[in-house]
Amino acid sequence: MYIGIDLGTTGAKTVLFSSDGRVLCEYNKEYELIFKDGFVEQDANDWWRLVLEGMKHVVSESGVCEIKGISVSTQGISFVPVDREGNTLYNAISWLDMRAEKECELLTALHGHEKVFNITGKHCLCDYSLPKIRWFSDNCPEVLEKTWKILFPLDYLNLKLCGRAVTDYTIAGGTMLYDIHEKKWHPELLSFAGISEDILPCVLPMGTDIGVLLPEVANAAGIEGECHVFMGGQDQKLCAIGAGIRDDVCTVSFGTATAISRLGRAIDFDKDSSVTLFRFDDEKYISEVALMTTGAALRWLTRTLYGGISYKEMDKLALLSEPGANGVRFSSDLSVGGVISGITLSTTSSDIIYALYEGVSEDIARAVKELGGAETLKVFGGGAKSEIWCSILSRVSGMEVEILSISETGSLGAAILASGGRIPPAATKKVIQPDNNF
Repeated sequence: MYIGIDLGTTGAKTVLFSSDGRVLCEYNKEYELIFKDGFVEQDANDWWRLVLEGMKHVVSESGVCEIKGISVSTQGISFVPVDREGNTLYNAISWLDMRAEKECELLTALHGHEKVFNITGKHCLCDYSLPKIRWFSDNCPEVLEKTWKILFPLDYLNLKLCGRAVTDYTIAGGTMLYDIHEKKWHPELLSFAGISEDILPCVLPMGTDIGVLLPEVANAAGIEGECHVFMGGQDQKLCAIGAGIRDDVCTVSFGTATAISRLGRAIDFDKDSSVTLFRFDDEKYISEVALMTTGAALRWLTRTLYGGISYKEMDKLALLSEPGANGVRFSSDLSVGGVISGITLSTTSSDIIYALYEGVSEDIARAVKELGGAETLKVFGGGAKSEIWCSILSRVSGMEVEILSISETGSLGAAILASGGRIPPAATKKVIQPDNNF
């Protein structure tokens, strides 16, 4: 039996899997973000509290006490300073926090966007850890002086689980401090951040056996026997593992926002593209494009124009329209300003919904092309529950769409790593061909 843990931005899910990948028990609980003076923070102690609660719950409820392996999928970019005992010294600064705009501008001025992208695979944005760690160095020197390690969610949980502050390539790669080609923390970027390499975790490949679950943790969770902790990774990458990513497919994590991922070699992406690049393992990279408001745009539409009707009712309305949505176009990135155009006196509510589905599908298709193309899209998440939307995606992209049997693949990806690959990825529930009529 294996436990896969998925720590998201506002919640933690713990799932107990059998050796053949069946879900035996799960626990899911949310926690709060902390909004303070325009900043966005988290209490990292909540991360551990919910993970420990989750392990206790699935062991107690299932009656399964012998767990062979545990691994963790986590949000990336957020970080927390800790002392030598692993106690937090400051709230975790969330990846949602935008306090470091000036620091990001300074980084770009000193090193240049192209240089940073070529080293880290990341665009110079204040979302990433580097500018926020620079802010932390400049504004909280008294805390930094007491800090043993600056930890990211994965390595913080690894420390709590087995006593080792170690992280993986995908979490390290999301910091904008890590040289994804040389596989090491970059000295010039460390200097800009105002920290030394020894304050950051060691970096190991996903799936590495990093130790045995601490006795006090095993006792608290009710786990008997020797349970090993295996290196996990950043949540979207573990979602891709759970979905069964391979060289000829793109995975589409189709939710409030959407992440499109592709495995392969390090393609020379244009620094001005929307692609971000991560080291996946010792041989391969994983490239990703994020669309910020996909399911969020549909939620906005249901609440603003349709009185809060259900998504199933939205699908039924969309079925009354047709390809092209009778001339209506919906640019769905509401984070920067969406546009609905082509509306006439004959436009129906069905046309507007259909136009949103087409607009998002076109954005996904462009992202796949930017990533280098694929033969198949493996789709999971909330959007995968809409068969008409997936059918439109298949037609627009010209690619086969596989709708997976489960929507939450992050905990499954973690369990796959915990099992050494024995657990299979998510099964395909339905295959849609691009010659459908939607």
